[in-house]
Amino acid sequence: MALPTKRRAFLALPLLAACANEQPAGPFVPPGPPSYGHLTPLRLKVGTLEIQEAGTGTAFFVDQSAPLQPADVILRMAQDRLSAAGGPGKARFLIQTASLTREGGASGGVFSPASETFRCVMRCQVEIISAEDATLAAASAEATRVATGSVRDAGERAALAERAVKLAGQDLNVEFEFQLRRHLRAWLQLVAAPGETLPQPVEREALPRS
Repeated sequence: MALPTKRRAFLALPLLAACANEQPAGPFVPPGPPSYGHLTPLRLKVGTLEIQEAGTGTAFFVDQSAPLQPADVILRMAQDRLSAAGGPGKARFLIQTASLTREGGASGGVFSPASETFRCVMRCQVEIISAEDATLAAASAEATRVATGSVRDAGERAALAERAVKLAGQDLNVEFEFQLRRHLRAWLQLVAAPGETLPQPVEREALPRS
């Protein structure tokens, strides 16, 4: 009877080793593409709102493993959260950085897979522009997220890359609202006056890439 018991214990070793090398779950990441439409809109006291798409260059480099583009997440945040409430001048939303890079991690062993690290950097800015095309005020926000995890195949690599992008998007959204309320408070229509109806958001236009 002793031999089967030892054999069962031996077979359990690979499973225990694999569990010991798993990464912690970390912050919750909702499934599917990110959406910010359920959050309080940020209404700017301007007549028009321009949302520019991302440009090109090293600031917009994205590893090919990414199923979700950082620039698309930033663009969605701007479209969901910003609107023009009416007033002189215009607001311009710029995507300044939207990158995702992959870094080598620990090599795998007999019982543990290799690990990799993805770093996502996002930066954006809102400018208030006068009728004479002068910049009256501005606010910028930046977020960086690093995600490290086990990678056994292309599917796990893509999931890890997507996690880094989504977490960076969550952080950027929080920082973005904080910076707008801090630096552009005078340009935010926070509440309606007694008897006043807040204007509906104007039509948004995604400008062509520069």
